[in-house]
Amino acid sequence: MRVFSSAEDVWIEGTAQPKERITISSPVEEVVEEVFVEEGDNVVKGDVLAKLLSKRQELAVKKLEHLITKARFEFEAVEDLYAKKIESRASYLEKKAELGSFEVDKELAENDISERLIKSPSDGVIVYRLIDPGESAEKVEALFELIDASSLKLVFFLTTDYLDQLKVGNEVVVDFPEVTSSSQGKAKLKFIDPQVDSRSGLFRVMFEFDNAEAKIKPGVRVRMKVPSES
Repeated sequence: MRVFSSAEDVWIEGTAQPKERITISSPVEEVVEEVFVEEGDNVVKGDVLAKLLSKRQELAVKKLEHLITKARFEFEAVEDLYAKKIESRASYLEKKAELGSFEVDKELAENDISERLIKSPSDGVIVYRLIDPGESAEKVEALFELIDASSLKLVFFLTTDYLDQLKVGNEVVVDFPEVTSSSQGKAKLKFIDPQVDSRSGLFRVMFEFDNAEAKIKPGVRVRMKVPSES
């Protein structure tokens, strides 16, 4: 724990981390057809980052669409005759089950296509692109790494002197010495570690800092103005 004093103010240095750091992988093994983002690109949740080969799955959907059209026509014809007590209940149920089976198969094929669209699970910035078109994406292999820095997690280690002074929801003044403008703001306490480290006598706290406007880079030094001891 690094402590800095200025007049009556006491500042403690901590670390600034992004709200989320996410590794994005593929749920299937397939060759990459296209990649739509570069490192440094901003993305929003749901954006397609890459497309894997899916021609076979797309053809399967088209085939099933034709089968569903035929099965629906036959089912509706039998349904009409069944309502008029001309066709048997067994025939009616058979055609209904056949149509339902094709519809389920189509959903499965469409899901196979969806799995081959690698989408962003969150808003953020692409910091690593680890795949190129033509390469093989292995199952659960990292393809991209994304960070969400719209808010920052500020982590500090404090002495037990502050245990009774801090409560979740408290706000403190924080400062980013390496940022030349608008470097000071307020952060809200989100977490107090219930355990004190027996060797150092310190406990961990985590504050949340709204970074939507400040544009502070994760990893820069951060200082917290600690509450006065009373």
